[in-house]
Amino acid sequence: MRIESERLRRIYEDFARSYGASDEEAGIFARCLLRADLRGHQTQGIGLLPYVSELFDTGTMYFGRPMEIVRETVATALVDGHRGVGQVVATRAMDIAIEKARNVGIGFVTVRRSSDYGMAANYALQALDHGMIGISMSTGPILVAPWGGRDARFCTNPIALAVPAGDCDPIVIDMATSANSMGAVVLAARDGELLPGLDVVDADGIYTNDPRRVILDAMDRESRMSGALLPAGPKGFGMLLLVELLSALLSGERSWENEAPDATRNRAAFYGQTFIAIAIEHFAEPGLFAASAGRMIRNLTGSRPAQGFEKVRMPGEGAAVKEREYRQKGILIRDEEWQMVERMAARRGIDVGPGAYR
Repeated sequence: MRIESERLRRIYEDFARSYGASDEEAGIFARCLLRADLRGHQTQGIGLLPYVSELFDTGTMYFGRPMEIVRETVATALVDGHRGVGQVVATRAMDIAIEKARNVGIGFVTVRRSSDYGMAANYALQALDHGMIGISMSTGPILVAPWGGRDARFCTNPIALAVPAGDCDPIVIDMATSANSMGAVVLAARDGELLPGLDVVDADGIYTNDPRRVILDAMDRESRMSGALLPAGPKGFGMLLLVELLSALLSGERSWENEAPDATRNRAAFYGQTFIAIAIEHFAEPGLFAASAGRMIRNLTGSRPAQGFEKVRMPGEGAAVKEREYRQKGILIRDEEWQMVERMAARRGIDVGPGAYR
């Protein structure tokens, strides 16, 4: 089924207000979830609602929390989010990074005591809207084992990069540093599909491509899990550590003290985040840089494809095409996700209205 994007936006805003959001906060929250849906990342949009609701209900995050700048220079800031809503904290933190970059060329903001911020690309794209290069990364719930291990010690530690490319779609890299995002593993388990590789480890320490060996209840996003997700090989483990060091440790969100190796599954989440904005004009003429990036894209996508491939595709290419289609025709939503929205709306006293989807 399809649902019009503006209707879904209003549902998200009403959901946020039902948890005490101001109009500004509701707008930020809705915009971030909707952008994820539009780009085909429903696990960070509509599919995130049950988890977000759980965070509100358990007092893990709140609307209306102050955002405190703990330490600051002309190019950097350390921010305490005071367990505010991740989308709101992240948007405001990237605003700080953008302003610093405008003044001195780069803004580097790291955040502690945030919460789940959803799609990492939201905040990289936020810098892109100002003609800047944007980088965003986050830690969170403990789901991923180190490469070679079996016990979960990290989040999927997503990272995103957005770069302007002139008359081409921007380059947008948005990925978990684990082999798969948690949402992708849950959907594969729900649909009875196997993963591309040995991307999860079960409770017996066996690496497997069967997500149902790890996701015990595919209709429950987080809590019915055994075993762990895995990094994308040893190189993915390196990227996972990069996000951990720059987000969780640098911000002070996590110290790794008093963490027994076998105490994994019920550990609290560590929501540390980092946001970087780079103002291109401090390094190169923006038009020339974007033109060079565009030529690189055309050169790469014009390369001869290997056997089994139709063409060379750039990161973010499919998401950009999908966003244009979904804005025009409505967002494709799985039936069970819309039914979940209806149940949650009924509990929160939200009217989704007749004819909400087609």
